[in-house]
Amino acid sequence: MSRLTPPRRALRGAASVEMALSMIALIPIFMYALFLDDLLRYSLDAQEAAVTTVWDFTTQDYTKGLKPGGGGGTGPQGGASNVQHNARLTYCDHESGIDRPDVMSGSNYADCEDTDHHLAVVAHVCWMNSNAKQVTCEAPEQGAGELSGLAQDYQGEFTNGGLIKCSARAVVENYLLPEEFLPEFSDGVKLTKKNWKQEGVENVHDNAQAGVGGADGNAYFLKEQKMAILTDTWALTEDADISPSDSSGEMYDRVKFAYEGPNSYSMVSTEMDSFRDKLTEELMDDMMLMAFEDSPKEPYLSIHPHLSNMQTPANTINQEGDTRYFNQEWRDWDQDKNQNTYQHGERGDWYMGCKDAESC
Repeated sequence: MSRLTPPRRALRGAASVEMALSMIALIPIFMYALFLDDLLRYSLDAQEAAVTTVWDFTTQDYTKGLKPGGGGGTGPQGGASNVQHNARLTYCDHESGIDRPDVMSGSNYADCEDTDHHLAVVAHVCWMNSNAKQVTCEAPEQGAGELSGLAQDYQGEFTNGGLIKCSARAVVENYLLPEEFLPEFSDGVKLTKKNWKQEGVENVHDNAQAGVGGADGNAYFLKEQKMAILTDTWALTEDADISPSDSSGEMYDRVKFAYEGPNSYSMVSTEMDSFRDKLTEELMDDMMLMAFEDSPKEPYLSIHPHLSNMQTPANTINQEGDTRYFNQEWRDWDQDKNQNTYQHGERGDWYMGCKDAESC
């Protein structure tokens, strides 16, 4: 038995050395994997901010310009539109999972001002850097996809939407990994960028503003996330409910513009006046005729909304042949989606333009 003792001790000693070496290698690898996982999650959060915000623009009222955003505080400010303002409030703490719209820190939103949302162990993400940015959307490019001729004139008259682009970029700083691993053997090769832990997690916002990108920088700048969408620029918000005697409303205004826009309209109008003069030249009083005439100088519309639990709308007129005309407006606006006035705290109910996240 005594002869077997030295080999056993040697084996145990070798195993201990192997375990120690494995731990020296595995622990940094495990920590680095956690760091990469944080980077991926933060990149997806920035992507979510850009993608969901641009979809919020599909639920606006484009019969008028976009509603301007509010101000207030250093954190959530930014953006000419209310859409961007509310989106920035949602993603002030870098993600949409937890919102505190009613919690303030002084005069500012707590989600934007406080640092209590910086709870990560390995890395911290932030928008607050001159080379990073909260979700930012450009003004609608109203000329996107425009056609020539009458369509161009129509677009210039009624378009308030267009191509809208949103983007977001975050900066991430390391608070756990050592900058070097076994420096006596690594010949100065850096494992990660600067470890900001000594600067204090409570100063994470100030630290983020001091971050510098590039190969020799001290912070990681994630790839800028971009998203664009072409809104339905001529959408109508009213239920079209028009009879031939009506001459007002959103639908009528658009039809009238298209009806009177062609160059031939002036010729038709002139010929109509000449025809009327010839027709009425022997009448003593033509006022009744002019009051009830169907003049080709004006468009006449007959259209009624088709609401839920309602028979197909129709008009009935007295004439030979068919007397009923079935009609339904092309209406791509849902009044329930009129979210130009929705508040920051309700934004989660309209995720990506949908009332329910699973309904699209």
